[in-house]
Amino acid sequence: MPNWCENELTISGPDVQKVLNAIRSEAHDDEDARLLDFDKIIPYPREYRELDQRAHEYQEKLRAIDKNDPNRQSQLEALAAEYDAEPGAPWIKDGFNSGGYEWCCEFWGSKWQPAHVSLTLRNGTTREQIKCAYCQTVNHTAGLKVLLCQQCGSPLPNETPQEAFLEFDTAWSPPIPVIEKLASMFPDHNFQLAYYEGGIGFCGQARWSAGREEFHHQDVYSGPRGG
Repeated sequence: MPNWCENELTISGPDVQKVLNAIRSEAHDDEDARLLDFDKIIPYPREYRELDQRAHEYQEKLRAIDKNDPNRQSQLEALAAEYDAEPGAPWIKDGFNSGGYEWCCEFWGSKWQPAHVSLTLRNGTTREQIKCAYCQTVNHTAGLKVLLCQQCGSPLPNETPQEAFLEFDTAWSPPIPVIEKLASMFPDHNFQLAYYEGGIGFCGQARWSAGREEFHHQDVYSGPRGG
């Protein structure tokens, strides 16, 4: 079992649901796992996926051979010939163990998909600046009791962007490459990540805006989260 790194990802912007739809997958049986699929952001290579599927098919066929079947040995030999394996071998090498592990660590920042995913939706705060749709003047909202353009008097959109708060665990480390890629896919949204790993003893915070990393600070950690 790995050390779990606990992650908190806050997504804010004009169309948070669009981001959530892009990272959601129906490929998982677990509803929580569908909320965040790294493969939707940085796709797992086809060559490893096909080897994983091949290994899964082998095990399915192996389990289907009845242990009491008088022809069991010949069936095992036929299966072994089909998959270039030893007769009765409990498994064959999959994509994850043929380079997929190293790929996940490099391109996802974690050897596995996220686990224990939960989602909370909440309203954000009014943006500090709002552009008027009519005269294009940028208005500072601080101190405004009524959202009217200070140049032409037109009503300003009540910009209260929805926020999505995702909590999830990853193996050993935070998925920095995944969030970095996600931020570049949606430069009109902000992404803030906080993470905690009490086993090795580190934590950190990072923020992306306009598709770029604003900061990433990491520190030692001795609290109860993660590990």
